[in-house]
Amino acid sequence: MKKMSVLAACALLSATAAFAQQGKMSAAAYQQKAGAAATQQANEASLKKGEPQLKINRTTTTTSVYDSSVRDKRGTTDSVIVEQSVTNAQGQTTTDGAVYESYTPSKAALTNENRMEVSIAAGQTYSYNKDNRNDRYGSNGMAGNVNMLWHMSPNFALGLDYMALHPSNKTYNRDGEARNYDDIYLHAISLAGKYTLNAWDSWRVYIPMGWGMMNARMKANSDMARSSQDKWGTGFYAGLGLQYDITDDLFAGLEYRYTYAFISDSDLSAYGRDKDLQYHSAFLRVGMRF
Repeated sequence: MKKMSVLAACALLSATAAFAQQGKMSAAAYQQKAGAAATQQANEASLKKGEPQLKINRTTTTTSVYDSSVRDKRGTTDSVIVEQSVTNAQGQTTTDGAVYESYTPSKAALTNENRMEVSIAAGQTYSYNKDNRNDRYGSNGMAGNVNMLWHMSPNFALGLDYMALHPSNKTYNRDGEARNYDDIYLHAISLAGKYTLNAWDSWRVYIPMGWGMMNARMKANSDMARSSQDKWGTGFYAGLGLQYDITDDLFAGLEYRYTYAFISDSDLSAYGRDKDLQYHSAFLRVGMRF
């Protein structure tokens, strides 16, 4: 009987302890659930006020890349714009951008960077000057030229020019009198200019011009006399040229020049008509810029 009473007491104590433990566990779960609910309510209240959510740290980054390319006669410009927007947890957005740019100059632009120009030319020359019997002093002949120019701008250059013109000789025999114009030539050293109309193209149109000192000489003989005379004077030339830039430092082209020398043919020949010398010349020109 006494033993039965002891067992019943132990069972009662065990049941009481288990119930207490279960009650303690239920209280912890309740507190955790209540805390979560309170946090959720606080978050909802914050969102209604426009405030960031509690216990959330969210950052959003957006990156945009823009490419552009611009081409003209001076070259090609490639641009890359990288734009990045960052929105932090407080809802503030910051945008930063960076531009990466590269420039590739055109052949014309590279040519224009070379300021010094040296060229040589060869071709044909012709003069319409006639003697007092209306006969021309010479026919088509050789022409040569060399010049050195400094390009002060893409369009204009200034320098020195040497030109030699040598029409071929002519022979006439009228009224029983033979006249031979054995040699006639002109040398000119000039202050030279060159104006390029389209300085940003590979095919360039330009105007050559110059003013300087000229020397003309004529050798003539007839049945009556023989003479060899020369004369110094001033003169000018002007013309039109077409040039192609083979590379940024090598070019070739064609050039026409009209040359006027303030030198009278009466100072060179007994058959002169007191007319100033004039020449038309065509050149094939090659040169370099550096």
